[in-house]
Amino acid sequence: MSVFSIIVTYNGATWIARALQSLRDSNHACTAIVVDNASSDDTCAIVRRDFPDAVLIEAGANFGFGRGNNLGIAHALRAGADAVLLLNQDAYVTPEAVGQLATFLQAQPDFDVVSPLHCSPDLSRVDPNTQSAYLQRHAPSYLSDACLGRVQSYYPIRGINAAAWLLRADVFRRVGGFDPLFFMYGEDDDLIERFAHHGLRTALLPAARIVHLRAKPPRPQQTWRQQLHARSERLRSALLLELKRPGGSLSGQVLRLLSTGILHPLADLLANHDLQLFMAHLLASLRVLGEFGVIRQHTRLCARPGAHFLNLDAP
Repeated sequence: MSVFSIIVTYNGATWIARALQSLRDSNHACTAIVVDNASSDDTCAIVRRDFPDAVLIEAGANFGFGRGNNLGIAHALRAGADAVLLLNQDAYVTPEAVGQLATFLQAQPDFDVVSPLHCSPDLSRVDPNTQSAYLQRHAPSYLSDACLGRVQSYYPIRGINAAAWLLRADVFRRVGGFDPLFFMYGEDDDLIERFAHHGLRTALLPAARIVHLRAKPPRPQQTWRQQLHARSERLRSALLLELKRPGGSLSGQVLRLLSTGILHPLADLLANHDLQLFMAHLLASLRVLGEFGVIRQHTRLCARPGAHFLNLDAP
């Protein structure tokens, strides 16, 4: 199985060497593609100097996680990849992990996506964010089995965060790439919803493990306005995710926008007196309202099969 791994970077000089070295040390051959979102540090220099075997795509601007991955996915598909491994810049794989994931997909034709167990800050512990947001909701049987010492070889799971996924290349031709409406946050959950809509199946493979450090580039202390913008960006992504759920009607989308974007935040303001949070909700709702026509268009598009958002015909 020909595996291409995509790492989207933004000021990732602290972590990129470890991520790429882990792919280089993998027991299963893996072609690395680095998509750099206009880093201002030495990320690209490190890739060029120490990993000349990796494909480096310089986006020229900060396109965010999803659009950056789309550039790499399109390159991998045009290069004839059988499978695509998505890997965060602050994550690394064990030498066995890629081979374990690829072997699973070859042996289990009914599954389209497979995830390793996400660990953090080292291999001895499950990543707490992944556990609370995904494993407790979508794979409680794994958690109970782990406590009882009877872990199965794999577990069907609705989805898990995209810090490490191995997907058959055909998945992207059937479902498309990440929706460019999402800049950061929620884009992987949107794709998970589309997997389910199109009947794709995902598995968790506990024996295969990666470490996700959950690290971010340092940034100066934010002003009140910058904090407001950051909170608004997260809330906008949550609203987009709600509105884009496949099969939603126009009336249902309007009701979700009113409820999630206005009524609930107003109730929270009365209870918690967090004016900044209410303003962030309001800004997010106004932005989504201005994008409502495009959101409707993308919702209808994503409900149909196709390699959406990947521009595979480009050279």
